[in-house]
Amino acid sequence: MNEERIMRLWSDILGIPVTSPDDDFFDMGGQSLAMVQFLARVESEFGVVLPIEVLFAGDLTASGAARAIQEILDEEGEDVDALLAEVDALPAGDIRALTGDRTWHE
Repeated sequence: MNEERIMRLWSDILGIPVTSPDDDFFDMGGQSLAMVQFLARVESEFGVVLPIEVLFAGDLTASGAARAIQEILDEEGEDVDALLAEVDALPAGDIRALTGDRTWHE
C-alpha cells in the first residue's frame, strides 16, 4: 500500500519512526530540505511528479500524500488508455505514415 511506502520514506528522510499514516510531516520535524528529498524520492519510486501545492493544501500526512500520488497515477493511466484507443482507431496506412514503418501489416 502506498501509505506504508510513504511512511518508510518519511522514516528514512526524517530519521525517526513514522507509525501512523495520519502523522503530519511538518509536526514530525520535516523542513524544506526534507520536503525536497521527499519529492525526489516520490518521483524516483513512484514515477510521479507531485505538485508542491498538493503538499501545502492542508496537513501533510502519509495518507494524504498516498492519495495524491494515486490520483496522479490514475489520471496518467486514463491518458494512456485514451491515447491507445485513438491509435487503435487509426487506419493502418495512417499508422505507417506516423511511425515511418514500411513493414506494417494489416
